[in-house]
Amino acid sequence: MEHEVGVEVTRRGCRVVTTSMTARLLLGHQLRALDEVSWSVVSGDPFDDAPRGLTVEVVPIRREFALSDIGAFVRLWRYFRRERFDFVQTHTPKASFLGLPAARLAGTTAIYTIHGALFFRDNTRAANVMGWLFERWCCAWADLVLVQSREDEHVLPEAHLCAARKIRFVGNGVMLDHFTAPVAPVAPLHTSSRRQVLMVSRLVREKGCADYLGLARALHGRADFVHVGPVERDQRDALTSEEIAAAASDVSFVGAVDDIRPYLVAADIVVLPSYREGIPRVAMEAAAAGRPVVAYDVRGVREVVDPASGLLVPRGDTSALAAVVKGLLEDPDRRAALGRACQARVLERFSEADVITRLRGVYAELARAA
Repeated sequence: MEHEVGVEVTRRGCRVVTTSMTARLLLGHQLRALDEVSWSVVSGDPFDDAPRGLTVEVVPIRREFALSDIGAFVRLWRYFRRERFDFVQTHTPKASFLGLPAARLAGTTAIYTIHGALFFRDNTRAANVMGWLFERWCCAWADLVLVQSREDEHVLPEAHLCAARKIRFVGNGVMLDHFTAPVAPVAPLHTSSRRQVLMVSRLVREKGCADYLGLARALHGRADFVHVGPVERDQRDALTSEEIAAAASDVSFVGAVDDIRPYLVAADIVVLPSYREGIPRVAMEAAAAGRPVVAYDVRGVREVVDPASGLLVPRGDTSALAAVVKGLLEDPDRRAALGRACQARVLERFSEADVITRLRGVYAELARAA
């Protein structure tokens, strides 16, 4: 990457992601701001619009487990061994599962960034056994484990997933001035004058998309329901084309967009019925735009949305979800007040500038240890 005059680059770091979308949406600003590090990115698919000067290595990584993982692991190990980075930092589950051991076996410091642990209190026993084994594997290979949620900071040692001495809290945040700046709303998608309920996510069940489609059916005619986000073809829990087509009379599917702000501004309520999160950026972005966020009460989400607000409902309780959304649709004053409260909470706690400061401290710690 290009660096400002006078900035001394003394460290070489590599971020590893399963898809370029992660690098683009979650890491772009960090890579530019932390310019005391010379960055490379390993992506599971082409990163054609990467920042100028950023070194990108494409190593195909499937989200689901497959025999091709062996080849991906070998390619990662060879790349890390050849480049001799000062540290490798992984993001997303599959990139971490392969990238952490590849980095350690190549003799490089490995950092695991948890965007929401797979080990979850409300999971089934079978899911938690698999989640525990996955997180244990990743934490065992990592030299440092970076968490976004304060709850993860305590849950991981208590569940014997990771030693507390390895864990560093970095949090999560958004560019607050970007989402509080005045933006024109997107042109109406419907001719009706109904209120608009928005969900932003990948179209997978883990994000609660099936629950959102059920919500739209239950409240059909009371609001216009809009979904923004990409269709996933390579994940086992992806919504099928048939499911999406069947819901077309209840939900407007926009697809992926470059700028979510016009859709947030046009929305009256943002819904996030996700079953697992780290610290959800969508909730922070919606709240920063002054929108009330109705969500499931899961780890990470309840750090962004005040549990006392009445906007959180038990995970998977679709009836409670519909009741809260219906109540807000019928009460514009409460909707506006909760939107202001959500905004105030996010402005106080979730600036990406604070995340960058904490990350800078982690990298300085590594430099001192080296």
